[in-house]
Amino acid sequence: MEPNIFKSYRDWLEHEQMPKGKKAALTAAMALFSENGFDGTSTVQVAEEAGVSQATIFKYFHTKQDLLLAIVRPVMEHFFPAYRDEFFQGITACETLPEMVKFIVTDRYHFIKENQEAVKIIVMEMMTSEEMRQLFVKLISNKDFDFLSELMKNFARTGELRKDIDAAGIVRILAGQLMVYVIQSSYAPVLVHGEAQDLQIITEQIVRTIKK
Repeated sequence: MEPNIFKSYRDWLEHEQMPKGKKAALTAAMALFSENGFDGTSTVQVAEEAGVSQATIFKYFHTKQDLLLAIVRPVMEHFFPAYRDEFFQGITACETLPEMVKFIVTDRYHFIKENQEAVKIIVMEMMTSEEMRQLFVKLISNKDFDFLSELMKNFARTGELRKDIDAAGIVRILAGQLMVYVIQSSYAPVLVHGEAQDLQIITEQIVRTIKK
């Protein structure tokens, strides 16, 4: 059974009821896409890494793009956890804007850390793929739950938010800072000082950007 709270794609995949070949293909593809990029990885390589035939790959995924989406969609859906009461309970417990930013930065950073391979794939693909960017927009604009409206409502109630900052701007700033930090951690570790210190710096930078 799927865990109640999505924390890690690998854990989610482990609990999913699906054929072993499909699960092996997803695990192998995630490792290879994150290491070599989507365009730099062939389905032949995925099949070899997974220990299955290429025919098995196409049995479960009609195209390589479908394989990619099967990895990134669950992670993107839960990066903005529209249905996680725990997340918004944490936000509503914060009384000031700095407290709220610190909570979100810390909470979402740990989510990114648990899903680092998939997040690396998302970051790389969003730079070049319009389809991936459209998927991102679609997921955070879910009609069943207005994530942006709820987020804005909580920031606005502190009375500390700049009037020219909207919900989309807040999301861009938060996601941008965290994604860049993940890239730095992976490719330029010399720029990383330490997790606690860096998260505090990120929090302070965001607060300075959005606070009156």
